[in-house]
Formats: sequence, structure tokens, C-alpha cells
Amino acid sequence: MKKLFKQLIVTMLGLFVGFMSVAYAETAEDKGWRIMNVIDKMPVFQKSQSETSFKIYDAQGSLLFTKKARSASFATDYQNPDKRLSNSIMYFYAPADDKGNGALMIEKPGDAEDDQWMYLKGLRKPKRVIGSDKSSSYMGSDFSNGDISRADFDEYTYKWLATEKVKFKKKTLKVEKIELAFKEKSKREDYGYSKMVSWVHAKSGLIIKGEIYNLDGQLYKKMNLVSFTVKKNKDGKKVFMATGMKMSNLLKGTKTIMGMKKIKVEKQVKKIKPSIFSLEYLTRRWW
Repeated sequence: MKKLFKQLIVTMLGLFVGFMSVAYAETAEDKGWRIMNVIDKMPVFQKSQSETSFKIYDAQGSLLFTKKARSASFATDYQNPDKRLSNSIMYFYAPADDKGNGALMIEKPGDAEDDQWMYLKGLRKPKRVIGSDKSSSYMGSDFSNGDISRADFDEYTYKWLATEKVKFKKKTLKVEKIELAFKEKSKREDYGYSKMVSWVHAKSGLIIKGEIYNLDGQLYKKMNLVSFTVKKNKDGKKVFMATGMKMSNLLKGTKTIMGMKKIKVEKQVKKIKPSIFSLEYLTRRWW
């Protein structure tokens, strides 16, 4: 009798656990959000500086020109993922036709619209990037103004699609394939994207590759990680930083490779302070 009773208890416990597993099963949306939320909260640099280049190729694969810029970034409340805000500024110095052009991005808290400004010396005044300007080419490259700006985590929906293995520089990496889409229709229209699919390396937070679909649902652009570096931030925590990305426009057949070198972070950078991320410094020497 005791043996039968014990077996009955075990069976009931098994049924209960099974029921609870079904009742609280993680959906694809829940899993996608969970993975990306962890990545969004990973450590970042408080400040960094680099030399950035954009190599722009035509549909025949020939290099048209290389644009070079000095760039800097600063994160306020960098230790608190729920409060930190990222700002960046970029000054172009080559080729000669682009010397003096610049870009500024200031992230705003909450639902406030982020500030994104472009300075083109031919216009002689800064122009704010708003609305459909987000889908426009960034400085003649295959990256759009929206691609360059930092993504706001809460603006997207997430859906986990699969766990896959991808090749990266002779290594096989386990990555999570996740679909992202803007929650608001107006955002999708502004950026010109119906959805994005990213292959994310969850341990580092690096996007190894990505696909971007236009408003007609057509595969429009592909992004591939070219290189990255690992450095420690002000608190001694590791930060994985993409230093090279290729954006291919499948409809035009063109591509742009963005690369970074001479990267300095934290104590290596002395002149980077919050005050330089303003319109005043968009045309003024800050490095």
C-alpha cells in the first residue's frame, strides 16, 4: 500500500510539473525579448574615440571613394542600463569635398524623440534628421541615417526564430536568430523597414549578420560583421565593440564597408566630455 501511495504521489507531481511547464511555456516573442533585453543591458564604455572610414563600392565592385572621419561617443549614466543615454559626434576630414561635414546624435530619455543632426558645409547650417530622412543615405553610403543612430530597445517587438551556427573568421559561433520590427507604423515608414532579422551572438551581444526588409517585405539590405575588438570599460568590465561592418544594398548591387581604427576608450580619451555633443561643436574642433 505504501509503495502504491508513493507511486501515486510521484505521478501527481509529474503531472503537476508538466501542467505548469505548459501553462508557463515561453513564447517565441518572450524568448526574443528576453535575449535582446540581456544584450541591451550589457556593459558599455563611458567614452570612446576613433578614426572611422566608409569605403563605398559601386555595383561592379569598384571602390568609388573612401570617406574618413573622427568620431567620439559618451554615455551618461553608463553604469545603469535603464537610465544611460548615448551621444555621438562625427567630423569628416576626407575626401576634400566632404571636409567639414559632420553628424551629431543625442539620445533623449523616455519617449522623447532622439536628436539627430547633419551638417553639410554647402548648406552652411545644421539640418535636423526627422521623419523620412531616417531612410535617406548616410553621407552617400549604403548605411541610412537610421542605421547609424542607436536603436531604442522599447521601440521594437522581438521574436526568436531559431538557434543556429554561423561561420565567422574560421570559427563556428552559436547565435540566436531574432526578428525585430518597429511597434509603430510611422516608425516603419520613416525608416523604410518592415522588419529586420539579426543573427546575434548572445554571449558578446555582437550582431554577426543581419537582413533588412523594405516596406514591401522584400529583402533589401544585408549587414555582415567584419571585425570587432574587446576592451575594458571604466569599471574593468569587458565590452565587445564592432570595429568593421559591411552593408550591402541588394537592389542596387552596391556596398559600403565601415571600419574603425585608432580606437581609444575611457582614460585614453581626455578631451571627450558631455559638452562637445552639441550643435556648437558640430563645426568646431573638439579632438
